[in-house]
Amino acid sequence: MYMDYIFYQQSIINFIAQYAGNSKSQLTAMVDDTRSILRVDAYRLFENILLNYQQLGVIEYSKVDCLLKSVAVNLKTSSESEYFLVSQLATWWQEWHFALSMRVKTSQNNAVIVQNSDYSTQDNKPLTRQHDLSEYVNLFTQVPIPLCNVCMLTENIICINQRFVDVFGYTIEDIPTLNDWWLNAYPDPHYLMWVRQTWQQALSFALENDTDIEPQVYCVTCKDGSHIMMEISGRYFRHEFLAIFKDVTQHLAAEDTLRDMAFLDSLTQIANRRCFDEKLANELELMNKKIKPLSMILIDIDYFKQYNDNYGHIKGDECLYQIAQCIAVATMNHEKDFVARFGGEEFVVLLPEADPKKALHSALQIQQAVNQLAIKHEYTDIGYITLSMGIKTLHNPQTGDYIYFADAADKALYQAKRQGRNCIVVSED
Repeated sequence: MYMDYIFYQQSIINFIAQYAGNSKSQLTAMVDDTRSILRVDAYRLFENILLNYQQLGVIEYSKVDCLLKSVAVNLKTSSESEYFLVSQLATWWQEWHFALSMRVKTSQNNAVIVQNSDYSTQDNKPLTRQHDLSEYVNLFTQVPIPLCNVCMLTENIICINQRFVDVFGYTIEDIPTLNDWWLNAYPDPHYLMWVRQTWQQALSFALENDTDIEPQVYCVTCKDGSHIMMEISGRYFRHEFLAIFKDVTQHLAAEDTLRDMAFLDSLTQIANRRCFDEKLANELELMNKKIKPLSMILIDIDYFKQYNDNYGHIKGDECLYQIAQCIAVATMNHEKDFVARFGGEEFVVLLPEADPKKALHSALQIQQAVNQLAIKHEYTDIGYITLSMGIKTLHNPQTGDYIYFADAADKALYQAKRQGRNCIVVSED
């Protein structure tokens, strides 16, 4: 045994000497390449040492780990490349050991035994399914995403990879069967029902059409209670399927951000005209179904051009932001009310199910809130920023088109300006 130990120690030293002539950057490039000869040779060395140490039964990684440590101590030089190689071997071999030990454990404790020609010997005796080590390790250690192998006949989880454990926190002891995974990953019963139906439909379609299991996004609950949005797809073969997990949490968050940005006015941080147009179209459609009133308040900052010309555009932008936020806060008590920048110094408030009286009350609240801001404007008679507002309420769905509605509110606003500004006019048309 001692002679074997010396032999394997020398094998590792020879391996390191073979590649130590490369710079650290060159070695790093080979490490990143999943098909590099460095990785292949490292795996062959690992397999040779480990399988000679332990032909059957429990695999002891500690023996391999001791070998690596002794090599690190006995290296005659201390080059950066040599220590990098020792460190990388330790990392790889630990990952590959995990995969191999999972295989052995599965064979001993969770073996899939079926009476089927695909899994039986010629004399029709049950046969425990075995994986080829090289293929297994390549699949379960080199792919940097969670993987889960499931028997379709028994719904036993055959094996999971280390990345699965790292991401979700569940070990194979936590989820020995597919049902255990369902219950842990999707604790809400209503959501679990949807997940089961969706996955089964995707799996059935794949089986019927001989295709991969189509990806679908699911919200997975991790062992620590946190949630991750995962795109789960899969591949089936014989009586098993391999579930493949892709974290799309950040991707979906980025999509939400981009979508919000598309409908957000960058200066005032409220909805933009595009968003308002879509909102109005939806509300007009709902109005036709509910037969309830819909009101609009069109708002203009009085003498804003003079403010911009005399205080500068930076101050003008600050003023627009303050007014926009003030309007938003003034209407926030009404959940259905919607505030947007209509264009330039004009803003609009949409009030679903509000009659003229309620719309006027909201306009008065906005006027009071802006007056309390007391934004200085020396180039007006009052001496501070004021608003002019026009209100239009639709009652008849027959006249509920965009152009008529916006035009009527604009006419009311124009009338408010003609009356001296800083006032509110309700359209009677």
